[in-house]
Amino acid sequence: MNIVLFGIKGCGKTTFGKLIAQKLERAFIDTDHLIEETYQSTHQKKLTCRDIYKEVGPLSFRGLEYEVIQSLQDVQQSVIAAGGGAMLLYENIEALQKNSHLFYLFCEREKLRKRVLGEDPLPPFIDPNDPDASFDKMYDERHDFYKKVGAQEINITAMEDEAVVNAICKSISDGK
Repeated sequence: MNIVLFGIKGCGKTTFGKLIAQKLERAFIDTDHLIEETYQSTHQKKLTCRDIYKEVGPLSFRGLEYEVIQSLQDVQQSVIAAGGGAMLLYENIEALQKNSHLFYLFCEREKLRKRVLGEDPLPPFIDPNDPDASFDKMYDERHDFYKKVGAQEINITAMEDEAVVNAICKSISDGK
């Protein structure tokens, strides 16, 4: 079984994913990195996810995300960091649930707000004319949706990195 980490941008999916993979001696896969590789191979152009999103728009970006998630069907014993929007599509959730333990890395709004709105440049899904309102809208929509996925929720807000890693590893070893 794989371990899939998801959550709102800035919650630490990649950071925790790498730490867990190292601790459990598993491969680490970042879907954002796979999106960048897929885009580069089809467009002969190297861009970050942020730039791909801006260039192709949200619908085409979600299509790339879907393609990447579907490509992971035969992957086993890996730790996967799923991009923040990947879990908004039921088909992606369904594909990942087949061979993975899903973990929602929950982080309180204000902590994530500081991280996300502190980025320069702002993520493309944040309205620069009203960053707080667009962040709140995104946070509320995603949090509500993520709660319905049926994943194990880990509240990482006040946890040290090692505690997050240990909680997920313990959950896996306990067979939850």
